[in-house]
Amino acid sequence: MTPLPADAGSGGAPGSPPSTRRTSWRPPSSGLIRGCWQLARGHGPGWTRERALAVLDAAAAEPGRLRLDVADIYSGAESLIGAWRASRGLTDAELLVHTKFVPDLDALPRIDRRRVRAAAFRSRDRLGVETLELVQLHWWDLAVPGWVRTAEWLAELRAEGVIRHLGVTNLGRRELAALLDRGVPVATNQVQLSLLDRRPLAGLAALCRERGVALLCYGTLAGGLLAEGSAAVGSGVARRSAAATADILSEATGDSAGSRASRSRAKYRLIVEEVGGAGVLARAREALARVGSRRGVAAADVAAAYALAQEAVGAVIVGLSRRGLGVDPVAARLTPGDLAELEEAAPRTVTGGVYEIERDRNGPHGRIMRYDLNRAGEGVPGEGARPAGSGARSQPPGSDGRR
Repeated sequence: MTPLPADAGSGGAPGSPPSTRRTSWRPPSSGLIRGCWQLARGHGPGWTRERALAVLDAAAAEPGRLRLDVADIYSGAESLIGAWRASRGLTDAELLVHTKFVPDLDALPRIDRRRVRAAAFRSRDRLGVETLELVQLHWWDLAVPGWVRTAEWLAELRAEGVIRHLGVTNLGRRELAALLDRGVPVATNQVQLSLLDRRPLAGLAALCRERGVALLCYGTLAGGLLAEGSAAVGSGVARRSAAATADILSEATGDSAGSRASRSRAKYRLIVEEVGGAGVLARAREALARVGSRRGVAAADVAAAYALAQEAVGAVIVGLSRRGLGVDPVAARLTPGDLAELEEAAPRTVTGGVYEIERDRNGPHGRIMRYDLNRAGEGVPGEGARPAGSGARSQPPGSDGRR
């Protein structure tokens, strides 16, 4: 267990104690947020600018207000979305964009108020908005002090109206409680949750329900592995289904040093291995297809609906792929019996706490990650890169180097 750093202690908290606090963040009625990692430069050769704009147009054409999830480390994605938003004349009534502040691993010891403010104003300029709807903090190594203070500096920007809501990513129960106990107004916690990975349900979800924090869940389709094709259903097909699933897993291995797409495939292949391998995945896919057949929806809808049905979950995040654009988690209308049937097909989950195995940089999950995407992409102001925009609007007030 990672010890909490010194800056996670009590005292000096902004605002009132969190036990009575509820933020005004509201989940989408569709239960769905569109993930924008595919829009990052280097995701894959098929993702041209023209394709990206066409996919965004298709997502915007769906009923209801579109919500997008992006990050400053999705190289070029914030700027692309900002340009698309402006060219289509979209307003907050039609589009809300969530972003993330993800300082590089080697920059963590040097993060101060000035860098936090500069990053927020940079994202605001790129997205072309007056107020950032939701900024989510990701801190690669919780043993490096500074993540609590960084969250408090983001809370200052919320108080100033630069940020409307403050979120975090991949925090477990202890770490999230540390922020809430400091009075940091955390509205959301983005975590991985799926039929195969139920780690957030072991304590974190209960804390979120008690303290008014919504879970935003990625990985609900396991990179498409829970929605690939049509799993065979019925007697005498389990062996053939497992063999077909093993073929899918071998195709998903990817090159850990290659594109974001290949790293994503490798990430979810590792998750499948954690819970029992191709046989477990085959049974999970069969159960999803079986429940989907009863409900008149696709297996991907059922997989997303499973995550959405869990305690404290506010929305699921599904990518902008062709498959992702068709997902509708609300349409499945799962019953308690459906949920039990799905969990019986995949009785094991990933061991350990939320994001615990991923934080081990020497383990297989940590080795496939890139920890320097801000420096490798568009750069972080104050780390040798020039901030986006050059007008007065880009200059963060109070960015005078105060720590």
